Amino acid sequence: MNKFNRLGQFIANGQIVRAVLVITISAVVVLLGQRHFVQSDLTATGRHTLLPQSIQVLSLFDTAGSTAESGNTGRTGEPVNVEVYISPNDEYRTQIDRLLQKYARHKPDLNIEFIDPALNPAETRALNIAPGGEIIFRHNDKTQRITQISEIAITSALQRLARNKTRVATFITGHGERSASSQNGGDIGVISSQLVSSGFHVETIDLTDQQEIAVDDGLLVIASPIHRYLPGETAMVLDYLSRGGNLLWLTEPNADDGLKAVALELGVRRLPGVVVDLATQNLSVDRPDFAIAKTYSPHEATADLASVTLFPQATGLDLQPNREWLAAALVQAGEHAWTETGALSGEVAFDEGSAEIAGPFPLIIALERNKSDRSQRVIVAGDGDFLADAWIGNGGNRDLASRLFNWATDDAAMINITYPQKPDAQISLTPGRILALALFSLLLLPGFMFAGATRVWYTRTHG
Repeated sequence: MNKFNRLGQFIANGQIVRAVLVITISAVVVLLGQRHFVQSDLTATGRHTLLPQSIQVLSLFDTAGSTAESGNTGRTGEPVNVEVYISPNDEYRTQIDRLLQKYARHKPDLNIEFIDPALNPAETRALNIAPGGEIIFRHNDKTQRITQISEIAITSALQRLARNKTRVATFITGHGERSASSQNGGDIGVISSQLVSSGFHVETIDLTDQQEIAVDDGLLVIASPIHRYLPGETAMVLDYLSRGGNLLWLTEPNADDGLKAVALELGVRRLPGVVVDLATQNLSVDRPDFAIAKTYSPHEATADLASVTLFPQATGLDLQPNREWLAAALVQAGEHAWTETGALSGEVAFDEGSAEIAGPFPLIIALERNKSDRSQRVIVAGDGDFLADAWIGNGGNRDLASRLFNWATDDAAMINITYPQKPDAQISLTPGRILALALFSLLLLPGFMFAGATRVWYTRTHG
């Protein structure tokens, strides 16, 4: 009997020991979890973590390196204060907090403060807070405000906050140029809006109302004019260049824009004809007058650019000897391209005995020189469609356009930061697979279900 008592006591003691071990291990796991944590986003599109562009923007505030605190891998440096004016009972408060905490994990000195507008009426009126609430970002003496709740809106606000100064992009008008304020296919309203969201100030200028074009750290843009510049307007552009102004010039095939003197000044020749590129057939592009680019110059403006870019109806360029400018072919048409001077109907082929020129040749050229104790930068592009609203979303066109504007305004920190876009979960199917899916869902699957139901009915009625 004593043996059974000792055995029961031993079993009871064993259960107690196991319970103590479980509690101890659980407590250790909880304590470790509070000090160290691992987060993993298993979604294919990474919807629960920050975009790489958002993390890049946060690094612009990083001047002191990584923190030395144990278990903290976030960046510190120049703190950013975030004031969220929203009611505690607002349905979006939790969503905003979760989104901002993603940023705080990468930047621990992102100081987030929630403020109830109802309890601070004087402050709310003084700041003119929007009725639905507002988020204010403060860094040093700069401020950015947003009312939208999205990662793109927050990252864009932080990017504007991180710019050392506001860059100005001035678009010339009056010659049928692409409009920076319209989003109608051939215009450039999309990239213009992107520039504004990233910290540029966009404005327009009519040369007939000016005595001269002001030279600053901004950028003058000639966006594919279709009417000729007057001689006085061309002289004004040449004077602007002579005083060290930055320029982005988008030209088109066989353009009669009155800017030949500008091309001679820059040492750039526009080749006759339209660029035809057989490589586009691999991308199922049916148009013969489209060109693609896969490789880029090892230049600051195109470093690490790996996406394919598309150039509809472009003109080829040629660099002329010019000792004053340091020139680089940023983007080139490939070896399967040529400048077609004939009709684009029927069978289009390269004619060796004509004025047509076979690739490779530049599509975009960057020029740089020291002028008036500053770096003067000019970009000449043989196409304006690549950043037009109808084509800006193709391949790496948006990324390339952003790089060109930032390089031309000498904002090196922003060159590699592209516009933040959440990758949507999309399914790309060939026509054959679409047909197979339709047959399965509309015929085979209903047929199987009908056959199964018929069998059950027959079994129950006939045994």
